[in-house]
Amino acid sequence: EAAMAQQQTNSSGGGGTVDFKLLRPKNYFANERTFINWLQLAVTMGGLGLALLNFGGSGIRVRISAFIFETGALALIVYAYAMFWHRANRLRRGERGSWDDRTVPVLVVIFFIFATAINFGLTFHKKVYTPPVDNLSVLTMSWGVKKNR
Repeated sequence: EAAMAQQQTNSSGGGGTVDFKLLRPKNYFANERTFINWLQLAVTMGGLGLALLNFGGSGIRVRISAFIFETGALALIVYAYAMFWHRANRLRRGERGSWDDRTVPVLVVIFFIFATAINFGLTFHKKVYTPPVDNLSVLTMSWGVKKNR
């Protein structure tokens, strides 16, 4: 302990380097905070999917949009879990280097834009085909013959 205290006083004054092992608890907690923040985003995405499913109606368009959001939330949970354990293993080994991830946040933003565009596209898509009213219309439409009125 005396050696660690001496090393800490030497490295904390002026421009010395800080021993990585002295920062371990701080880094472990930062890793946990990052994991929890990713999980919060995943819960928000899952909540959007569930809200669409419960309050958006009963059509297939709503189910597709909800499925997209729920799949994204599940993928984000898997990513957060994998990165948490990867970073925890790096901390245990005392590795130095870059700890940031620049690609996944950009991919999450692109996913949100994509999912929202799909949701709006499916919601405001005009119906080209209106379903027939009676069985005769179904029969004549399947033959390609239009019904005279």
